[in-house]
Amino acid sequence: MPRSKFDKPRFPPIDKLRAVILERKLTMRKTWHDLAEAANISEGYLRRIVPTTPSDQWSPQIREALCRYLGIRIKVEVQDLFDLSEDRK
Repeated sequence: MPRSKFDKPRFPPIDKLRAVILERKLTMRKTWHDLAEAANISEGYLRRIVPTTPSDQWSPQIREALCRYLGIRIKVEVQDLFDLSEDRK
């Protein structure tokens, strides 16, 4: 049966932070060893978590150390889903 636009996507959404980290690693010609040393973790552990774990589930210390080393600025936004001011009326 042919695919239609109503089918579920076959691929997971793009992890943008992971994509940026891998791109900066490539363009800055850094090795896994360099990144692991900057994050103060073992190279094997870094090689295991990068492809298998979404970047929002990494330890904040690892994520921030990698971004600082690669010159990536992270901006965290919190979206308020409830407007409490209308409830007070």
